[in-house]
Amino acid sequence: DEIENYQEFMGGHDPEEELDPDDIFYQEELDERLKLQWQQVEAVIPNLTENQQLFIKLCLKYAFNYERIAWHIGGISDYQVASTVEKTLETLKSILTSSQKLEATGKTTKFKFEGDLCEEQSRILHMRYELQYSFEEIARQMNLSQPHIQRTFAQACTKIKRIKK
Repeated sequence: DEIENYQEFMGGHDPEEELDPDDIFYQEELDERLKLQWQQVEAVIPNLTENQQLFIKLCLKYAFNYERIAWHIGGISDYQVASTVEKTLETLKSILTSSQKLEATGKTTKFKFEGDLCEEQSRILHMRYELQYSFEEIARQMNLSQPHIQRTFAQACTKIKRIKK
């Protein structure tokens, strides 16, 4: 009789602590969102360096226990492991956020032309905006110099105007 919370102490059931159906629905929604986020992370992991992939796998295996990861690798302190894991997670986060931004912005823009573009200008704009090529990649594809590509791109940009869908 003198034990506080006797029901909890004895493992009994307290009907006042029944789960609300809304809480269950929210948990299922949260689980689905976490699964989707995990799938996005799994898709990016192969693009990391081998060293970063190793650290991610060891973090998952040893539940982010840096001491055990350091022991597994050998010749490295748990401080170095923590630093490397932190940098790897920053890289992973930046990849995920930048790809989400690209998806969001890439789907909302079209071009409305003011003036005439030559064939070369329209190809450069297509490669730059729709294929997301760098100027270096465009120059390589078109067998032209990078400064020429950048000048032509700048000239084309003065002739076009972006509009939302």
